[in-house]
Amino acid sequence: MKIVVIWASNDREKFGNKIVRDLVKKWHTVIPVNPKEKEIEGIRAHNSISNIKFAYDIVNFVVQPEITLQILEKNIDILKNKTIWCQPGSSNEKVKIFLENNFANFITDSCIMIEDITKKD
Repeated sequence: MKIVVIWASNDREKFGNKIVRDLVKKWHTVIPVNPKEKEIEGIRAHNSISNIKFAYDIVNFVVQPEITLQILEKNIDILKNKTIWCQPGSSNEKVKIFLENNFANFITDSCIMIEDITKKD
């Protein structure tokens, strides 16, 4: 799977880095997004999700709920058919309501490192 990690980090203590490393170790293609970094764990980082010009399956949020909501609202057209995955702490009631009203595929309050993301229902 191709997975965008919103607010991937070069700080190996932060979940934005731990998630990148975990997904790479599980053979997923990771697309880091961080406006302050050029590279995360040797992978080219994008400064915005709107700058990604190739296909991806999941957008994983590792940011505060307010930023999650801003990114979702600003990029709704390009994210409409993606699976939105909110790590624990990256969503709140406003985010959940927005997701319910605008997206068919989303997961909240679940860690992408723990769940089997390849499992199909």
